[in-house]
Amino acid sequence: MAEGNLRRSDAWAARNGIQALESAMRGVQRCRQDVEATGTGLTTGYQGSDGRAYRDLIVQWDGQCGKILDNLKHMIDTLTTSLSEIDKNQQASNDAIRNAGNSTYHTLMGA
Repeated sequence: MAEGNLRRSDAWAARNGIQALESAMRGVQRCRQDVEATGTGLTTGYQGSDGRAYRDLIVQWDGQCGKILDNLKHMIDTLTTSLSEIDKNQQASNDAIRNAGNSTYHTLMGA
């Protein structure tokens, strides 16, 4: 029984982790869009070396943003795979219990 509770707990934690990571991903994407929109407006006003420095900063920030999004996606994929394994293990346990029950029943019935 404790193992079943542990599996349910693991599944619950994985689902919550996936939801939290997806929420973080949406937040990063929203910030990225805000920076792009603001940057587009400001880069037209900046000229010369300060404009280039600002543009370089935006490009650098966007690259870091891309890495963060890639890492979040990887973590979501990993948790999704773990959740799938938890579900498979749960199903295998259920099948084993069912098979053992059927076997016992047939043995008791003399079949």
